[in-house]
Amino acid sequence: MSSIRKNLFSQYGLQVAKYLFPFITLPYLTRVLGPNQYAVRAYVLAVMNFMAIFLDYGFTLSGTKSIAEDNGNIEKLRQHTSCIVLLRGILCVVGAVILVCLVPFLSILKENILYVIIAYLGICFKASLPDFVFQGLEDMGIITQRFVGSQTVSTLLIFALIHKPSDLLLVPIFEGVASLIAFIWSWDNVIRVRSIHFTKVKFDFIWSVFKESTIFFLSDAATTVFNAFTTMMIGAYVTDQVQISYWSLAMTAITAVQSLYNPIINTLYPHIVKSRDIKLLKKFLFYGMIVVTIGSILFALCSKLIMFVLGGRQYLAGSYIIAQLAPVLWLSFPSMLIGFPLLAAVGKVRELTFSSIVSAIFHIIGLVILGISGYFSITAVAILRSCTEAVMLVLRSYFTIRTIKEEGL
Repeated sequence: MSSIRKNLFSQYGLQVAKYLFPFITLPYLTRVLGPNQYAVRAYVLAVMNFMAIFLDYGFTLSGTKSIAEDNGNIEKLRQHTSCIVLLRGILCVVGAVILVCLVPFLSILKENILYVIIAYLGICFKASLPDFVFQGLEDMGIITQRFVGSQTVSTLLIFALIHKPSDLLLVPIFEGVASLIAFIWSWDNVIRVRSIHFTKVKFDFIWSVFKESTIFFLSDAATTVFNAFTTMMIGAYVTDQVQISYWSLAMTAITAVQSLYNPIINTLYPHIVKSRDIKLLKKFLFYGMIVVTIGSILFALCSKLIMFVLGGRQYLAGSYIIAQLAPVLWLSFPSMLIGFPLLAAVGKVRELTFSSIVSAIFHIIGLVILGISGYFSITAVAILRSCTEAVMLVLRSYFTIRTIKEEGL
């Protein structure tokens, strides 16, 4: 239990840092860059979110599970780590090819090609972090230390050198520097401190790891598509770039709150993999829903204040989006908590993936219908987003109840 508390505190320290640094830099960038230039950053960031999911390919989740099951066997640790590094390297090359093919069809990317290239390099460093090692070994403190150190450097550079809209290109450069620092910091610990060196792995083993991770990837990608794909669709159907900025800031607020759920998920996941004990999860679910219910209501009521803090007075007209997205926070907490920490941990990844894919298809079809019918609007997309979360929660709840009965948990 002491290790669980330690990891939970470390993860919440990480989430506080992840909230604190954007809280410091985001209002500054929105004001300095202005709505039009910030829209470029928001749109490229949405595309890079897609690329980040592809480059990770579920290895953080599948790798965490494998490392946890290895129980400290150094040879198995080296094999799994070497295999994942190799596969991620291949995916970085494939991702670059995909991006080259995608850029000509998206005007914002085509007009800001250098920004896209620099941002992609940063994503490659970020996707190559060995977080699966730290999570699988239930030693997550270094993740927090690394993040705080690298983001401090990036934040200082942003405030020191970005002062006007023409400095837009410096944003991905400084974010890339932070990713590079995190990359070096993490791998130094893995190789030098933990003696997890690279070793040769057989093709059959590589293929088995890839297949297992594919299931995790499909689930993770389907879940993430809600945010990134929606932003891309808004970019295609909404001609006013200021509206894109409104949506981006509203989703930033949603993501910031949802990130507070991650420490519980990341801590419970390896614990349930090893022990198959869900008593702790039930406690978090019960008390967490009380907090989330109150928090969701306050989130909607304080929408103007939140938008003012994130963007300033020039973004206040978009505060209604934050209020409309508040139900997402209430619906996503139980859905996330019974997802990877429970279903994936006890081997029900296919059921988890099914719920994610069905929800993604529901969302995509909804967006297409809105576009074809001529009713595409920010409000309609916000309502659709909540409906999608409801579909996912219903499916995961069904699979969870069935799993508890079957497994006797």
